[in-house]
Amino acid sequence: MRDEQIQSVRVCVQDLANVARARYVTSRHFLDALEGDPLSFPSALFGLPASAQIVDGPGGASFADGFPSWPMFPDLSTFSVLPYAPGIGRVIADVVDSDGQPLPYAPRAVLRRVLERFAEQDWRVCGSYEYEFYLLQLEDGSWKPAWSGLQCFSEAAQAPMEPVLLDILQTLQELGAGPEVANSEYGSGQFEVSNAPFWDLEIADMAFYYRTSIREVAAKHGYRATFMSKPLTGMNGSGAHLHHTLYDAEGANLFADAKAPDGLSNLCRWFIAGQLAHAEAITAITCGTINSYKRMQPHSFAPTRACWGYEHRGAFIRIPRARGHSTRLENRVPGADADPYLTLAAILAAGLDGIERRLAPPPPVQVNPYTATDLPRLPRTFEQGLEVLQTDTWLQEVLGESTVHQLVSLREADYTAYQNTVTDWETRTYLDLY
Repeated sequence: MRDEQIQSVRVCVQDLANVARARYVTSRHFLDALEGDPLSFPSALFGLPASAQIVDGPGGASFADGFPSWPMFPDLSTFSVLPYAPGIGRVIADVVDSDGQPLPYAPRAVLRRVLERFAEQDWRVCGSYEYEFYLLQLEDGSWKPAWSGLQCFSEAAQAPMEPVLLDILQTLQELGAGPEVANSEYGSGQFEVSNAPFWDLEIADMAFYYRTSIREVAAKHGYRATFMSKPLTGMNGSGAHLHHTLYDAEGANLFADAKAPDGLSNLCRWFIAGQLAHAEAITAITCGTINSYKRMQPHSFAPTRACWGYEHRGAFIRIPRARGHSTRLENRVPGADADPYLTLAAILAAGLDGIERRLAPPPPVQVNPYTATDLPRLPRTFEQGLEVLQTDTWLQEVLGESTVHQLVSLREADYTAYQNTVTDWETRTYLDLY
């Protein structure tokens, strides 16, 4: 902080609505809080859905209890200097309840509990999120795509965007995110950035940094970057595909088996089967907004059925071509607006359940999964996702009853607000007809 002349620190917390909440703390007060009275975080913010109407929560976070403030403790391993904001540092904090215990339904705490089960086996998780997002520019008073047409990998579309694109890559590199590849995607104004893999909790922590940093760098150049799953009608949605694998304490890839015909180990197959067995629950967790499900359309490169396949981009799980030490799975169901902590927790817990029960996966898909009627269908609407959250007992066990209870409360509040809102589509369709 001295060397970089940090004047203020953003102390950030991931809430249950997948919103990054932050307090700006002066550098002196931040350092004092590390050794003295801890910083505080209003409990009401864990009862704040995207529609911004506070709902009661468990564990003393309610109107009856007055929504007390809870202590929060910065995780100094996540501290970084923001390259695009001189004098500003950023750190992720963990929240504890009034009794000093980790808040059980904080997304970061939920993921920690799942990762502890892997640590008990001396296994480590390696992976990264592959984010897509849209760049919009202000034109005639409204935000429109940075270019028109389907310009996937097009040099003509990418070249004019080089100043903002290179700034994003440089920023991510300075933050330690390890950006590897960036290109235009299959949507007007859509980009994709892939990053180097990280370990365990860092996988979600870095994703937490990606979205904020990309948005703020884009704003410097006059663009709006959005990680909304389906921001434009008629265009593909934006995903956050999760690449992941397991390694043992000696660094061996547990998903690889050179003797197997396809190079995949039995443990890998069990891991696949576990995710497929809980595909509905995983989808319900990853699709946290009403808009999320609008990305899940046939022939959109987003999965609609529970299946897996080799290099198959229409499947729930794609097996990339790499083998040996680089063998990995790609779960394609998360949208760009998915909570990186809860998503990783649900996917890993499902895979672990497959290992513990030694579940056998079905054969890899070799047909068009969008038209195959014999494959299990994923939830397609927000209402279906809510029903899964309320009835899936496995989710209760994995995420915790308080987590699922609060997720349901927040999402029901959003859904009620949505139902009570007259949309532009309704006005355009019905106003002059009736």
